[in-house]
Amino acid sequence: GFPLCTMARPQRKRARVDYAELECGADPDQVAPRGPATSRWVARIREEEAFAEASSVVQFVERGDSLTEGWARRTGLCRPTVVKQAAGLGLTVPKASFDIPDVARVAGEKLPVQVMRASDQSEVTGWSLGDWRTYWCSPKRREALNVISFEFSKTKLADRVKSPAIVRSLDWIDNAWPFELKASGEYPQTQYYCLMSTAGCYTDFHVDFGGTAVWYHVLRGQKVFLLAAPTEDRLERYERWICDAAQDETFFPDLLEDGAVAKLVLEPGQTLMIPTAWLHAVYTPVDSLVFGGNFLPGLCTARHQLAVHSLEERARVQQQFRFPFFTSAMFFGLAHTLKRLRRDETLSSSEKDGLAALLDACDLWARGGLSERARAHMKLAAHLAGCDDARALVDAVRAAADLSPPRRPAAAKTLVKIPTAWLD
Repeated sequence: GFPLCTMARPQRKRARVDYAELECGADPDQVAPRGPATSRWVARIREEEAFAEASSVVQFVERGDSLTEGWARRTGLCRPTVVKQAAGLGLTVPKASFDIPDVARVAGEKLPVQVMRASDQSEVTGWSLGDWRTYWCSPKRREALNVISFEFSKTKLADRVKSPAIVRSLDWIDNAWPFELKASGEYPQTQYYCLMSTAGCYTDFHVDFGGTAVWYHVLRGQKVFLLAAPTEDRLERYERWICDAAQDETFFPDLLEDGAVAKLVLEPGQTLMIPTAWLHAVYTPVDSLVFGGNFLPGLCTARHQLAVHSLEERARVQQQFRFPFFTSAMFFGLAHTLKRLRRDETLSSSEKDGLAALLDACDLWARGGLSERARAHMKLAAHLAGCDDARALVDAVRAAADLSPPRRPAAAKTLVKIPTAWLD
C-alpha cells in the first residue's frame, strides 16, 4: 500500500531519465543527486545497534501450519509474525529464478507503473513496466528507484501468485465483499502487489492505508524492517511527524522512547505478516523482488483499522492514497458479522472489542455524510443481511451480539483510540 509518509508532502518534479540511453553508455546529466536526509537514515540503519532485537516484538515460526483462523481470532493478530518456510502456509509464488524481466513479460510491458525515487520519495512519472525492465537491467544505474505499488490482480501475473491461506480465510475483501461487485471490478484492489526495489532503496516510516494488515514474501534479495508497536502515544507522535513541514529532517525513531523500534532482517523464502497499525520503515540492501498484499483481517483488528482511518482524516490524506471503499468495507464486514452471529458463532475477546468499535462507527456513518457510492454500498450491505437500512443493520448486530448502544455518539475526529497497552 501507499505509505502515509509520502502523502503528507508535495511531490518534487524532476526530469525523466532515459534508461534505454543509459544502456548505450549515455551520461544522464538530469539524474538527481541522492537526498542527504535519506542517506543519513540508511547509514544509521546499517550501522546503528540501538534498535531492539527483532525477537522482542516478532514471533518466528518454522512453518505456516500454525497460522490458522482460530489463532488469528484468539490472538487478535497483535504481533508481527515471520514464517521461515513457505511449507504449510498455502502460499503460491513463482520459482526463485523468476526476475524483473519475467514480471514485465508476464504482466505486460506496456502496463503503467508508479516509480519512486529512494532519495526523496518523489515520483518518476510516465513509466511502463517495459521502462522499468530497461532500467533494472541497465549496467549503469545512477539512482536507486523503487516500485512499491504495482497491484497486479488484473494481470496474468495473478495466475502465478496466491496469498497465504490465513490471509484468504480472514480478509473481508474475499469473505464479505459482494460477489457481483467484485465481478464488476468495484472492490478494493489491494490484495496483490509486486514490489521491485534496487539496492539502497528506503521507504520511510508509515502505517499502511486504512489500517490494513500486510503479508510480505521475499522471493529474491533481502529486506530490513524497522518495526514499532502502535501504542496510542507513538501514533500521536507519528501523526505530528507526518504533518510537520520539517518531517524530512527528523528520523522518526528519534521521537520515540529507547528500545521502541526493533530491527528485522527478512531473507529470501521468508514471509512476514505485519498486523494492523504497526509503524514500519523498509530498507533494501540488495536488489529485491517481493510479493505481498494488504488485507482486512476482520473484527479482531477493526478497532485499530478505525483508529488509522481517523488519523488519515485528521492528517487530510488525499483520497487517492487512502484505502479504497473503506466505509463500504466496514458495512459489508458488519453484514458478514451478522451472518456469523446468526450461526451462533462465538466471538473472541478481541473480536468483541473490534465489533463494539465498528458498531459505533457504522452507527455514526449511517446518520449521513457519506458519498453517494458509499451510501449505495451501505444500503446493499443492509439488504444482503435482510435489514431495511443501515441503521437497522447496526441495531440487528447489536441485538445479536448483546451489545448496548453508547450513551453518547462518538465524535468524528475521536472515533476510536488504541489503548496504550493493546499489544499486551
